[in-house]
Amino acid sequence: MAASGMLPGLNRMLEAADRNAYADVEAAVEAADTVSDAIETIGILDSLEPDVAEEARAVLEAIPPAVDESIIAALENAFERGVPVVLEWIEGGRGSIEALISEEAHGHGARVRIALFSPDGATFLV
Repeated sequence: MAASGMLPGLNRMLEAADRNAYADVEAAVEAADTVSDAIETIGILDSLEPDVAEEARAVLEAIPPAVDESIIAALENAFERGVPVVLEWIEGGRGSIEALISEEAHGHGARVRIALFSPDGATFLV
């Protein structure tokens, strides 16, 4: 699974707005045009096994523009309000890349949940 090593680290960075890591992700997203650009700026793929990172990059590069923009907009909205974010990457039988964005109760506030659905990452390797 392409996201197996990436998401736990990202979710730790986004779990609380008062952490430096949250601000680092916020800065990367604000400077990026795409989710792929933001992830590359954060550098989290560099900590993965090369084949896993290659699959993750392939999926990130294949995200359709409308889906990419919705993810960036959801992240920016969360950052403006200082709410935590949780990311999920669900590989499966869907033939397209889709995002499901929701907001849920979390502690004494809210949390933004972004689920990215995609076919297996190897599908996108050239």
